[in-house]
Amino acid sequence: MMSRTMAEAQLPKRVDAGKLVDSNQQFTAYIDSANLERLNDAVVRCDEPIHCQMVFERGTDRKRVLTGSFHTNVVMCCQRCLGDVTIPLQGEYKLGFVLNDEQAKALPRQLEPVELDEDGKLDLWSTIEDEVLLSLPNFPMHPESECQIMQPEPEPDYTDSDVNRVNPFDVLAKLKQK
Repeated sequence: MMSRTMAEAQLPKRVDAGKLVDSNQQFTAYIDSANLERLNDAVVRCDEPIHCQMVFERGTDRKRVLTGSFHTNVVMCCQRCLGDVTIPLQGEYKLGFVLNDEQAKALPRQLEPVELDEDGKLDLWSTIEDEVLLSLPNFPMHPESECQIMQPEPEPDYTDSDVNRVNPFDVLAKLKQK
């Protein structure tokens, strides 16, 4: 069967996964990141859309599969200098469609389960948002050469001659003389 490709456009929020697999549909599309609430809560900001490529197909074992990739840039808080750092994100995924936990357990190990709703529909935005969230770094940081760490001014070193310190044992010496 010939596959069809959709030109880059806004990715639909919900799709009929079974029909897309049966027609071997391919998408090159984007999701406006402003629509992804969980992603926006996890980062300082996400100014760019998430670009996605995906293929709905049957796997070698005839399971319905979604294979794809994504890329975008997000701004996070650098854990070294606490300034904004732009983090490029990209990832690949291979998902198997399931309706319940038993089907999820029966999937081959190379497939991650994604549950369809009772109508066989898939929430694409939520699925891609999950993959993007999983790709966020635990400790985002600038490269060390670019990090603007605010270091305090070093205090000047004082020598004994610079500061007249009272010897605490002088009191004992005076008591001993009495």
